[in-house]
Amino acid sequence: MYNMIEVENPGTKKVESLLDDIADGSYVIPYFQRGFEWEPRMVAELFESIQQQYYTGLLLFWELDDERAEQQEWDPIWGAERSASPKMAVLDGQQRLSSLYYAVYNPEKKFPNRKSYYVFYADPIRILNEEYENAITYKFYRNYRGWHELKDLDAWISKSEIPLPLLTQSDPDNSDARYIHSREFDEWIEQFLSERSDEIPPSKSRYDVQEIFQKMLDYAFVIYPLDASRNIQDICNIFAKVNASGMKLSTFDLINAFMYPSGVELRKSLWEGLGHEELKRIDSNMAEHLLKVISLHKQNYCSSQYLYNLIPGEKTIREDTRGNRYEEILVKTGEEFEKLWGMAVQHGEQARRLMMNTGHHQFGAIRTEFIPHGTIFPVLAAILWEFDDQVPEEEFNQQVRRWYWSAVFSQDYTGSADTMMGRDFRDWKRWLMHREPMEQLQKVDSGFISEMNLLSESKGSGRYNAVICLIALNGAEDFYNGSIIGTGDFSGTKINDHHIFPKNVSNLPDESAKDFEMYRDSIANRTLIFNETNQKISKKPPSVYLEEMERAHGGAAAVRSLLEKHLISETAYQYLKNDEFGNFVMEREDTIRRHIAEKIGLDIEQR
Repeated sequence: MYNMIEVENPGTKKVESLLDDIADGSYVIPYFQRGFEWEPRMVAELFESIQQQYYTGLLLFWELDDERAEQQEWDPIWGAERSASPKMAVLDGQQRLSSLYYAVYNPEKKFPNRKSYYVFYADPIRILNEEYENAITYKFYRNYRGWHELKDLDAWISKSEIPLPLLTQSDPDNSDARYIHSREFDEWIEQFLSERSDEIPPSKSRYDVQEIFQKMLDYAFVIYPLDASRNIQDICNIFAKVNASGMKLSTFDLINAFMYPSGVELRKSLWEGLGHEELKRIDSNMAEHLLKVISLHKQNYCSSQYLYNLIPGEKTIREDTRGNRYEEILVKTGEEFEKLWGMAVQHGEQARRLMMNTGHHQFGAIRTEFIPHGTIFPVLAAILWEFDDQVPEEEFNQQVRRWYWSAVFSQDYTGSADTMMGRDFRDWKRWLMHREPMEQLQKVDSGFISEMNLLSESKGSGRYNAVICLIALNGAEDFYNGSIIGTGDFSGTKINDHHIFPKNVSNLPDESAKDFEMYRDSIANRTLIFNETNQKISKKPPSVYLEEMERAHGGAAAVRSLLEKHLISETAYQYLKNDEFGNFVMEREDTIRRHIAEKIGLDIEQR
């Protein structure tokens, strides 16, 4: 029925044999797994553990019968080729097997999620002295380095670093033998021991050097093969459980595994085949965010435990408005889930356009990194999905705007916000049906905004990004060329958030210099301009570059009008003219607060 790979020791398998099996395509990765995600340092640490004969965990396989082996459900180990008839699916151990293969076989493939090729090296002096920390190192190269480039015997001696691809090389005089047992390598070892003798314990011989590499090949992993008769549902459950330790799987990874028996290729097909690259870039957790959109739509909650209810056929206990509990299957089939995913993507793209454009009722994040909180996305997308003309569209849009800015400035969406997402979404449903007041809007009132300390908000915070978005929405123009930020295609001109009092400004009055050290990077001293403009004003006090702006734009009135779009008031303009940094940031902070209140539909008094 199926061919099982021979193991020379039941329950264990040597690295040498594992590598041979990887190389001939016998091992494959199920599509429901994530990819090779270890960092280079983790690869090096695996070899350091092997060198010390430490336990490195169980390798769990699933034997494949001929029929399943021929199905197109498998990826190869990173860098290897897939056989037409693989024999084992790796359920636990992909990261370790991929690390072994990449470091030893040196495939012509860039390291995962990197733009370079990595080569791993052993330091024989450190190992001979039993100093195993950093005994395995790595280097990265723009261009691929094959064995001929790596085989530099003199450098091996002078640097005490030997590339691990040495382990797969053959004896130049006997192709059936390994290089580490060749006469050439023996001669190199003797020279190495001679030239570096003062750094090596006198008891060490050439056999000890050779043993460094033989030990890597002979190291035995504990293996456990599951029988081919196991069904896919059973395999996915086992996979989810064994991966709960080690490099912890995300909720998306686990749900991906549980979806597979229903015919849903969540990662491979629905996520990786999604397209919509701009949508994917909004947040590193976007794949899980789309699941949360579906969860909010189906059950009003979206924390991790609720996401498992989206698995086709999964039973969940619900409660009706009278408190009666009942059993329900939220998603009956894989086909139903795929339709829900499609709707989540559709409304997710609608939410993305709202967040990243500068039109009426949009939110001004002209670059992905200016999005205040990616965690707002699932709620916004679910709200758009929920809206079905229950209220006039203009009223709905105004409420979305008020809620969005309130949620951003409340900071409720900082970090993990699953509970807040569910609460706000349920508030939205009550507002759509009955116009009930929303807690988020009651919290962020005039007093709340008046008390916000924006001077302490520096680059990267949610409030900082939100103010940058408001500047883009306000039609801000570049200081010098007058182009309106956020309109047109400026990909070649590089718009960024830059300092108004330049970062390296010189000749400020003493009092301003003190305040400048404290609040230089505050959002009150930042705005959107082109990189080219930032370079022009670099190190210049505002009093100097404002004169240049007035000449360029035809006078002070035109410059004042331009700066107002950057939330710089007439009073703040005068402080700029006098290089009064402290007064400038206090005045601008107040202007920004009043602008925020206006967006939310509130009034606050000017300080």
